[in-house]
Amino acid sequence: MPTALPPTISLPATDLEPSEMYFLLRDSIIPRPIAWVSTISEAGVSNVAPFSFFNVCCPSPPVLGFSCGPRGDNHNDEKRVAKDTLINIRANGEFAVNLSPEALFDAMVDTAQDLPHDVSEFTRFGLKEAPSTAIRPPRVAGTPVAYECRLRDIIDLGANHWIMGEVVHVHIAERVHRGTREGKRHRVDLLEDHATRPIARLGRAFYARLREIETRKRKDGPN
Repeated sequence: MPTALPPTISLPATDLEPSEMYFLLRDSIIPRPIAWVSTISEAGVSNVAPFSFFNVCCPSPPVLGFSCGPRGDNHNDEKRVAKDTLINIRANGEFAVNLSPEALFDAMVDTAQDLPHDVSEFTRFGLKEAPSTAIRPPRVAGTPVAYECRLRDIIDLGANHWIMGEVVHVHIAERVHRGTREGKRHRVDLLEDHATRPIARLGRAFYARLREIETRKRKDGPN
């Protein structure tokens, strides 16, 4: 006799309203890394906001991507308002992806708030800016790793936009840099110190700190 499956609710995707699907994806695809994206407006106002629909697209060329939704998670209404991050990237084609460490947990969450376009999250929440090298937008001072990016593409996905940027410069805090090892010149260790461990996004207002970490080595790597 086949093993009985637990009760399941099965739904065609078309039965779900856009916002229902958003919340279902947000609360089930967990944990997620957080891109703390800093940009600058045409008027020179710096902006920084967290995005958890984020990951690496490709290492060569080095491309990072994140999904930028409308203000207020408004996925049903046709009259959607774009977030400042999208507006700024469209205007100048540059942004920085800062990692979101435990040491800046509260500040990262604070910068998710909707502020007027002419108000900087750096100023409002007392975050220190660090100058970038190859792009105009500043970085978040105190983050262990930051990637300066130039826009590669913006893919319109309805309510959201998938933004991809090619990494043109990398900043690594000395405390997490591990230098030459087995012929590899640059490695990072974000796990040694709790302060530099990235925060993960869960559903609703839930986040996770990296604590129980296990090693499972494959026969063919990686190390």
